[in-house]
Amino acid sequence: MNLAYAALLISEYLTHAADIAAYLAILDELAARAQPAVQAAKTDVDIVEALNQFLFNKLNFAGNSGNYYHPDNSFLNKVLDQRTGIPISLSVIYLEIGLRLGLPLWGIGMPRHFIVGYGTQTRPIYIDVFDQGRILSEDDCLAICHVAPADRLAFKHDYLKPTPNRAIIFRMLLNLKQIYVTWEDWTNAYKTVDLMVLTRPVEITEVRDRGLLAYRLDRLQDAIFDIKRYLFLASDSVDAGWLENRLEAMGERLNRLN
Repeated sequence: MNLAYAALLISEYLTHAADIAAYLAILDELAARAQPAVQAAKTDVDIVEALNQFLFNKLNFAGNSGNYYHPDNSFLNKVLDQRTGIPISLSVIYLEIGLRLGLPLWGIGMPRHFIVGYGTQTRPIYIDVFDQGRILSEDDCLAICHVAPADRLAFKHDYLKPTPNRAIIFRMLLNLKQIYVTWEDWTNAYKTVDLMVLTRPVEITEVRDRGLLAYRLDRLQDAIFDIKRYLFLASDSVDAGWLENRLEAMGERLNRLN
């Protein structure tokens, strides 16, 4: 999956009319401008610091701490325009510039905080793109995620490993879903979950949630279809009884409408 292209498709599908080709060209241009300093660097740390200097000091990209939960922070075109975002969207820009420069960068989906890795998994450099590219130790990563030292090996095995592009896109969508549900923006929440199901069909709880959101939007046939599908795939789920009752009520309502 082309990470930048997929991220820009999210923007286009949900709320923003984005010229995808133009924004991909912006990433190409940023990489070309960063290339001389990166190529002149002698060590891995120097390379990371050269890229940090370019993005955060010269271009003034920054984490949006003041308005962290605004949807624009998850739309790649808006982050490129405003030069501010949340950890995962800033990391996508960092990764995409690195890709164009041939740098060994990879995303790391830690709990609650997304970072970037540089180099190999045996000797990585951990980079907090939200914090101006601060280089993190393994202990720093544990502290950010409130992990006890005794759980270091399990944490490293489960979370300090490369996150596939498809999983990065899914996590971006999950952030948007949580925002739209909190705002009770059921239309965009539904559209977001629709993309989540498309991105990772195995996440059957999202099929359920798409059905419940369809019900919020009075799309009864869509709601019934998705909830029935979920119950077929997860017949022993703890919410099966409650959903069966919801289905019965939806069916009665649909019959009255017909």
